[in-house]
Amino acid sequence: MRIQWLCIVLLCASGLLLRCDALPPAALGDVVANAASSLNSMKVTGAWRRLSSTVSESVGLKYALRRLQAVPARAARLVHALVDRMRVGGGPIITTQLGTLRGRRVIARTSAQTPYYSFKGIRYAQPPRGPLRFRPPAPLESWSGVRDALEEGAVCPHRFMLFDTYKGDEDCLFLNVYTPALPDKISGYNPKLAVMVWIHGGAFAVGSGNAFLYGPDHLVGAGVVLVTLNYRLGALGFLSLENEEVSGNMGLKDQVMALKWVQENIEYFGGDPQRVTIFGESAGGASVHLHMLSSASKGLFHGAIAQSGLALSPWALAKDPRDRAFELGRELGIDTNSTAELLGYLRATPSELLVKAGVRLTGAPGKSADLQNTVSLPFLPVVEPDIPEAFLTKSPKELQPGADVPLLTGYNAQEGIILFRRLQRYPKLLSELDHEFKRVVPPELTSSDEERSIKVMDHIRAFYFQQRPVDVRNIDSLIDLFTDVMFLRPALETLKLQAKTNRTSPTYFYRFAFDGALGLFKRMLGINHPGVCHGDEMGYLFYFSRFNYRLDDDSPELKVSKKMVQMWTNFAKSGNPTPAIDYESVVDFKWLPVNDTSHINYLDITENFTLQTDPEAKRVRFWDWLYENYANKRTNNTESTSELQ
Repeated sequence: MRIQWLCIVLLCASGLLLRCDALPPAALGDVVANAASSLNSMKVTGAWRRLSSTVSESVGLKYALRRLQAVPARAARLVHALVDRMRVGGGPIITTQLGTLRGRRVIARTSAQTPYYSFKGIRYAQPPRGPLRFRPPAPLESWSGVRDALEEGAVCPHRFMLFDTYKGDEDCLFLNVYTPALPDKISGYNPKLAVMVWIHGGAFAVGSGNAFLYGPDHLVGAGVVLVTLNYRLGALGFLSLENEEVSGNMGLKDQVMALKWVQENIEYFGGDPQRVTIFGESAGGASVHLHMLSSASKGLFHGAIAQSGLALSPWALAKDPRDRAFELGRELGIDTNSTAELLGYLRATPSELLVKAGVRLTGAPGKSADLQNTVSLPFLPVVEPDIPEAFLTKSPKELQPGADVPLLTGYNAQEGIILFRRLQRYPKLLSELDHEFKRVVPPELTSSDEERSIKVMDHIRAFYFQQRPVDVRNIDSLIDLFTDVMFLRPALETLKLQAKTNRTSPTYFYRFAFDGALGLFKRMLGINHPGVCHGDEMGYLFYFSRFNYRLDDDSPELKVSKKMVQMWTNFAKSGNPTPAIDYESVVDFKWLPVNDTSHINYLDITENFTLQTDPEAKRVRFWDWLYENYANKRTNNTESTSELQ
């Protein structure tokens, strides 16, 4: 009997496919899905197995049928996908300024299982290959016909961090759009939803905007349009010869091109181009802040969220980028003093060799390393010559406060745990730091005055290590040190610089300290050390199926996730993460902005969200004292740090 019902469903689907011109895509999918709902209670039989192996030679159909066999409860959603694959013209169709795209209707993988629309692998610029390598992105030309936007595009060339393998293609300037609602020309309906544009992190060297890590389900379910994007990485995205030919910042210019695409096209996907919030983590957070400071990005966004990264971070800006370009050439066997000759070789070198050579440049044994090399950052944003296509022509400090838009920023309580990844590859790092402690000193405190430099190092070592060695027994002290130097101190400095300007938009500050099962980076990298690692908060904003499916709806992790998602999307909608609301909300507190930098308001995100002031107060006082006495090269200092211990 059950197999007869199955045949009826398949016959109905086939009949509808032949008449798909009579039904809109959503209606057709709903009809078949409703018919298929009766499959949910079926048992798998031998006849069903034989049918699933012989009904079609189509790989996509066989895959869908086998999943239906394995998980009958998901039959309705799978039939939706099956219909989209089989019929011509299936899926929602959108016409942008350059051409027409076909997407998919998708069911969210969260417990709510809300539907949304997915458009993946949308080109926003020409492939930056050949003569376009190391140049700003070139605009696309329009096309005729309907292009499928069903699969993610290639990622930009990089070393895939999980397996240390090369991955990507230079034809990689793609973005993805996920939206809960589409405009309807017939009725005139236009949702005009708030838009969030995600800029991924990865030290400006690795990663992509794809859903492997950045699943849209939570954010789109909260009623915003989400855009994720790829941008050029490593030498291909950030090499600079400090001249007009290759001025640098190609990856940031890719991001600008994507933001222009959003302004011109997002309304066709149900988004409001006047309510665009850019947000990112780590290098993505620094990118967000750099967009606030760059005239090239003016008017392209209306709110900013910078997680664990700002333009003032000591790892966010390159020094001596031209020297690094020639060093890359020598690593590839190109020994020349000619800029033109070097550029010719680099343009002709396969991207895989460029990526692998870039990896070898940093942290190699025997190299004299600074703070950037210690955490392995090969190619970074630069201050460019003042040319028409420049993204950044002055230092970030000179450009403060930048765009006067609402800002939400913060850090994770134990960011420095990310060092474990470096230690896995290079176990000698701890002993090298112990013997060459200057590698942890921020650039503003370094000096050619050896006596002064020794004093700075001694103060830092005394405060964090109490003269103990830098080794695994004292790893928590090193974690605190790197958290402060690389993330907390730059964030607080940014807040103080903003306070000295005529900025009128609010700034919200947070400390993320919930060490739960959705801690993304720590779990991905197999790190068991207690604390909240750099990148861990992303597992609470994005859907990563390897973690989420194991959790009950009432778990502390999902409760924290729901609150964070609501605050982040509230901010995108209104510029305020906790606005006055007249409906039931999972957020029952008021997040106060930073009003007075003498006492910093911040939201402490644990299982219990609490409003606090002055994060890591004792450590912050130490750094304030150190900068006060040594950043301005004051050497005749007799004050002791004992009061700060």
